[in-house]
Amino acid sequence: MPVQIVDDDALLISKFERLSATSLIQYEGCPRSWYLRRVEYLKGPSVPAMMRGHIVESTVCRVLRESPAVVTSDANWDVLSSPIDEDGRPDRNSVESWPAPKLPSQKPITNIEALREWAYSRAAIHLTNVKDGHVASFEDDPMAIGSGEDLDDEKMLSMTLATIDFHLDEVKRCLDENGGPTLDEWRKGKRPEWPPPDGFPFKWSEPHPSVSEGGCTLMEAWEVARPWFVDPDAATFSLGTVHPEHWFWGEYDFVYSWDGTISIIDLKAAMGNNDRSAGYVKQLEIYAWLWWSTHGESERVEDLRIWYAGAPQIKVIQAPDERRLNEIDSELREAYDTLFKNRGAEDEFPATPSKVQLFENGGTHIGEDPDPLARCKSCDHATICPSAENRGSLPEIDRLDHAGKKWPITNSTDLVTRVDLCGEVNGLLTPIKDSDGGIEIKFYLQQGVDRIEVKNCFIPKPRAISRRIKNGVFIRIKNGRPTEWNYNPSIELDNESTVEIIEPSERDGEDIVGLITAGSVVGRVMTIRDTTWQKNRTASGKPKWRFTMQDGTGRIDVVAYSFAVPISAPSIQPGDEIAILNGVYSEFFGRPEIKFQKNTRLVILKRRDD
Repeated sequence: MPVQIVDDDALLISKFERLSATSLIQYEGCPRSWYLRRVEYLKGPSVPAMMRGHIVESTVCRVLRESPAVVTSDANWDVLSSPIDEDGRPDRNSVESWPAPKLPSQKPITNIEALREWAYSRAAIHLTNVKDGHVASFEDDPMAIGSGEDLDDEKMLSMTLATIDFHLDEVKRCLDENGGPTLDEWRKGKRPEWPPPDGFPFKWSEPHPSVSEGGCTLMEAWEVARPWFVDPDAATFSLGTVHPEHWFWGEYDFVYSWDGTISIIDLKAAMGNNDRSAGYVKQLEIYAWLWWSTHGESERVEDLRIWYAGAPQIKVIQAPDERRLNEIDSELREAYDTLFKNRGAEDEFPATPSKVQLFENGGTHIGEDPDPLARCKSCDHATICPSAENRGSLPEIDRLDHAGKKWPITNSTDLVTRVDLCGEVNGLLTPIKDSDGGIEIKFYLQQGVDRIEVKNCFIPKPRAISRRIKNGVFIRIKNGRPTEWNYNPSIELDNESTVEIIEPSERDGEDIVGLITAGSVVGRVMTIRDTTWQKNRTASGKPKWRFTMQDGTGRIDVVAYSFAVPISAPSIQPGDEIAILNGVYSEFFGRPEIKFQKNTRLVILKRRDD
């Protein structure tokens, strides 16, 4: 089966902590860049070339899903749209909601050129609609650089038609071999557990409208030769396959099996003339291993191919034998241990890029770049790389003149989001009570005539608080989080905070007077993770803007909620240099953070293209 689904509650390993071919290839390119992307979540910008690949693949899959037996050449582009369940996958239990059984049969096509003409017509109709949807999503992505106007429609159509030609060669071969060994079963209506998307229900035993008698017809060859692919209406990453031990995940492009053997094809909307072609070879080898691993180590992939739609050329990859499959298994287990299971600190991921490999069109390897740092020239993390040769100039200032005021600027390394302080409990407003495994509490901490509000964080709530706490006792707070809202300072307690009762003579730690709960920072925007203007939001649905920027000393995480989101937020792009003035101290999953409040100001110092 090309799909192996494990429910989240049954996973032995979190889906956020498992290896993939893409992740491993990034690591081998440069360990430090992998760490910054996968652990620090410093995602690089999205560019139109990425969008182009998705558009071409989605268009091809929509054409391959259709059949001249039920879809006319000028039919609406969504005539075979798949019903999708709550998990974003094709509805495997529904019968009535699938469209193909309701469509009238069409006159069969009997020659390959007429079939090609039909497929080309369908591709032109699909491409326009697919592009519109992807451009809308791309331009709504805060990490997007460029726009839909940067796409070349003729080039995308050319790549789409080239891929259809590759598939038609497979259809022709199927016809020449009289439908292969599965023709008779297919004519009887037998369907695999995960059939290739074709508009019919998963559970459907009636013969296809194109079924004939005698030798295999062209229409039957189109149906029988159809590979498995990800349903173009399915949610992203919803139809992958998981290793039996759940530590590896992958998703195939095309899986052909009509001739009784397994062929895995990877489609690339590219020329194949750059360093990425080296990773593509490894990716396909890993997919062959994944198929073998998820089929009891008894079913081997016989054929691996890369379809370079831009060239257009096909590159055949030698399928690994059992010895090589076992080698890959050992290599991947070792990589998983290094990258996830027993991952070390950042300094164990050195900035040691591998050499850039050189290729001609079609993925023909011709050597390697003699410059050992050639990979750094296009690295998204070059400006924050610890290597002195690669690090770019990042903003690092002590004071900023703005709006007639001199603002003191705090470096990222000087952000203090945890403090220890002692005092007397006063005005205990709520009793200590457990809630969802945490403790809810609220009181004032008194130091002489000065006091500050203390309360639990919304999430995660504190757990280590003495049950004997009451008004008048002296306590020590460790790892409290200083913050404020509307100029009112407070201390928040979370699962890393503790509160213990002490004697008055044991008082130490910070004084309430002089406690810093807000500051101003300057940095270059690196990654924008969440935006209030994104469409189709899930989770809480509350407006939110979260991003990471970098100054000359390190990273600074920033968040703005609801009405505190500045009006200039949608204009901010990765690479812009900005100042955040009077931001509140906070934390997010253990990382120091600056949070916008109503009187926080955003100042754009330099645009990425200036």
